[in-house]
Amino acid sequence: MTHRVDPKMIYRFILVLVSSLFFAGIARAAECDARLSLPWETAGPGYSGDAVVRGASCANAVVLFVARRPGGEPKFDEAPDKALPGNAPLALEIVPVAEVPALAKAGDGAAMTKALPAALGAWLRMQAVPQKPTNRAALIAAGPTKGDCSVADTLPWTAAGRGYLIDVFSDGTDCTNAATALVIRAPDGRPLYSAATPGIIVDIYHADLRTRADMKKALTSIETMTEDTTGKLPEWPEGLTEREITQGDFTTTVAEPFDRTSWNALREARRPMLPVDPGIESMSLVVLMPDGRVVEVGRTRQN
Repeated sequence: MTHRVDPKMIYRFILVLVSSLFFAGIARAAECDARLSLPWETAGPGYSGDAVVRGASCANAVVLFVARRPGGEPKFDEAPDKALPGNAPLALEIVPVAEVPALAKAGDGAAMTKALPAALGAWLRMQAVPQKPTNRAALIAAGPTKGDCSVADTLPWTAAGRGYLIDVFSDGTDCTNAATALVIRAPDGRPLYSAATPGIIVDIYHADLRTRADMKKALTSIETMTEDTTGKLPEWPEGLTEREITQGDFTTTVAEPFDRTSWNALREARRPMLPVDPGIESMSLVVLMPDGRVVEVGRTRQN
């Protein structure tokens, strides 16, 4: 007896199979995400620390450490000692979990969450205890903010080629006092470079950040630079002995160990380059080198 196969049934089967694989991939993408906040007891009332782990796998995850003080960060047109609600970042550091002894052996999200208190506690003990501000009581009284300015997105690093990705994310109850981060990943998921920036700096470059949508738009604006190469670097002119090259309104400080010959060769090679870690006065220039490393080759600032 011959059985006739309904083509619609085959289509439904393929659709279900693809959908299950797709959604399974989404679940795996967040399998090592974890977060913890602790009081920073040695710093005093109102001080705290955060640890935020992000990664599709714990082996390739990164951890963002944030030390916070009581009171929000004033804008530049406000008095520097103004007491505002919030907990402004005092110090930020982002590293692969593989480089943190307390986290390196965590194999899944549950194990990572269990290991976070020891890792965050050890990191806070290494931070310098901040000097108490004269208006500490007013800052504590202002209290924390309520809300959510935590967003995340992933962009392709187009110039680097297939599989290279740029993760961007923020963490905080309000956008001005959030911590933001950028992670460059190899095609196998390994973190090659990471940088963290306070939300107030992002606010300076992108005007007021009031909502999660504002923050996401600001963080993903780096997409306009994902096709940049070292061909945009200024040429190191003959006779220049200092490591600062001025071109138009910008000055680029060349990192060690580049000299004039290797710098101009890097420029001619047109390697993938990304301007990251914006600060008030400078921006890092990171490059994918032929050996697969992503390194900072210099910093540029507006004159």
